[in-house]
Amino acid sequence: MALRILIEDSEGKSKFAPIDPEKNEITIGRNPGNFIRLKEQNVSRNHAKIYANSEGQLYIEPVAARYGLKVNSSKIVGPTPINLGDEIKIGDYRLYIQDENQPDIRKEDDTGQVFDIEPALQPRFVVISSNFAGREYHVIKSRVTIGRNPTSDIQIQHQSVSGDHAEVRRNARGEYEIKDLKSSNGTKVNGIPIDQPYVLNSGDAITLGHVTMRYCAPGDFWSLNFGINDEPPRSAITPGMLIVILAIFFLLFIIALIVVVQTMQNQQASQDSQQTTEGTEKSKREEFDNAIKLCQLAMSKGSFDEAKLHCNKAQSLFPNDEIYIHQSKQLQKELASESTYKDVVAYINEERCRDAIDSLQNIEKNTWADKKLFENNLKSKAIECLELNLFRSAMSAIKAEEYGSAEIARDEIKEFKTNSEYIIRIDDELKKARKTSAKPEAGGTPSKHKSGGGGGEAVAAPAPQKAADGDELCIKAANAKVKGQKCEAYKLYRKAKDAGITNASCKRNADSHIAAYAAECNK
Repeated sequence: MALRILIEDSEGKSKFAPIDPEKNEITIGRNPGNFIRLKEQNVSRNHAKIYANSEGQLYIEPVAARYGLKVNSSKIVGPTPINLGDEIKIGDYRLYIQDENQPDIRKEDDTGQVFDIEPALQPRFVVISSNFAGREYHVIKSRVTIGRNPTSDIQIQHQSVSGDHAEVRRNARGEYEIKDLKSSNGTKVNGIPIDQPYVLNSGDAITLGHVTMRYCAPGDFWSLNFGINDEPPRSAITPGMLIVILAIFFLLFIIALIVVVQTMQNQQASQDSQQTTEGTEKSKREEFDNAIKLCQLAMSKGSFDEAKLHCNKAQSLFPNDEIYIHQSKQLQKELASESTYKDVVAYINEERCRDAIDSLQNIEKNTWADKKLFENNLKSKAIECLELNLFRSAMSAIKAEEYGSAEIARDEIKEFKTNSEYIIRIDDELKKARKTSAKPEAGGTPSKHKSGGGGGEAVAAPAPQKAADGDELCIKAANAKVKGQKCEAYKLYRKAKDAGITNASCKRNADSHIAAYAAECNK
């Protein structure tokens, strides 16, 4: 059986990805390295993984699902079995495991077109309230709109129904679901307001404003039966009966008059209530707009605790508003960059120069933290910090007559700053040291030391060779780290520590890198 996974985003757009969990583990997340990459911010970098056990049963398991993971609307925290047709909810995405050999009932998702439904497979809505009671509406297409507009597929002319009130669509599993289109009076299913797509079951009561309908699935022959009143038999009318009839007509006239007056009063009260509601809605919108503006202002000043308060206020008023959702994502981006900015400052103060340079890459452009980096010139400070550490390492190596190690440190400085003054100073010290070591000793022949230049017949000095090897491995590890080879740097740092490191700065870098990447590089 050939498997594939259907991926549907919040806008109804979908795509397929072929998978084989029995051969390869399927990773899902926001990082580019994942097999299935979901780019929205409410998806974690490494969110979940899908795999098969020895018996071929599929499982899904959260990895670092910061925003949660659901299977068929139930949140999961550990390995969970999944089967064909199950719905997997990750952030704003819905995923379905499918058999490639089975026909895809979601034709509109492949072609972007709505298709007609055969009469025998059409569900219906039967009105059970208001003066439209008994009227039936058939769902004749895979996606229909319900509302008061003339362009609506199902048109309901009632003042409580919005122009575009709701939408009914056939989902990936062949079920019919309804969602509210941000209508004024909302949509309810069995008396409960909905703000997400709801899968319909036969017999569900759907309320749009003040109009209630019963959902009838294909094959459900339920109908609203009013009964028939038989015509009363004719009979002769006596004068006495005529008086009684006139009295009844007069009484009915009085009653009708009272009803008309009461109806007019109710209509006036309804209009007053609607005006009050509209005024309240307008006030809420003004309060919402003000909260969004204050949130933006606080973020621009770097006052993120204050920004959270204003954004939370906006969420309490209109939690599903697109403006709030966009602002919330921007706030999360600002908070993450601010945290990284603080790490960079701390690394520079602790002279953890390489960590500072690595962290600089994780600060988002056009954020408050990015602006502070420029204002405080932190990128240059991080490079100057690394220059100084490498210069100190080179001087220590020259003092220990490890000229090759000094040259490696000098070349590493060139990778960051080709015109660094430290390069000239290292070269000058190397020339002096080599010139001094070449002078003949009193009463004997010139001593020969190991040189990084490789000229002549170099004889190894009786220096502690093991520690010298450790320092050289330490510098090679630093070069691997600069090139982004973190696990290669981890292995070299471990070998350097085993051999022994005399350079204090290099030893600190080794300890820091080993602690940071032990878990990742020992897998």
